[in-house]
Amino acid sequence: MGEEALRFYQQGVEYSRRQQWDQAVRAYLQAVRLDPRFVEAWTNLGYAYRKLRNYARSVEAYRRALSVRPDYAPAHDYLARTYLAMGDRQKATEHYEILRRLDPQLADRLLRAIQANDPDLESSVY
Repeated sequence: MGEEALRFYQQGVEYSRRQQWDQAVRAYLQAVRLDPRFVEAWTNLGYAYRKLRNYARSVEAYRRALSVRPDYAPAHDYLARTYLAMGDRQKATEHYEILRRLDPQLADRLLRAIQANDPDLESSVY
């Protein structure tokens, strides 16, 4: 990954920490424009979109992350939580099943979120 993509990613992380989601989206978009295989940037972009309740773009960002790295547990976790926020427990559960094989501890936290119908319950920050 290039230095410029990393710089935009780090800006996005800082904006996310401050819950400045619009600015985070812009920074992560620049990072993935510069490096389309930047899985962490795609994942964080999806998270920022979810916080803005732009679920379609959130799902697309997670799918892009998973197209680069299908076994990236954080993307499965966040994608499941986005489906849960959208009211689609079936799709959330499908990603829970995948996550269970990749990271059982993370999957346990996700299962509790699904059971509570709370996408932010025990959510990790990546």
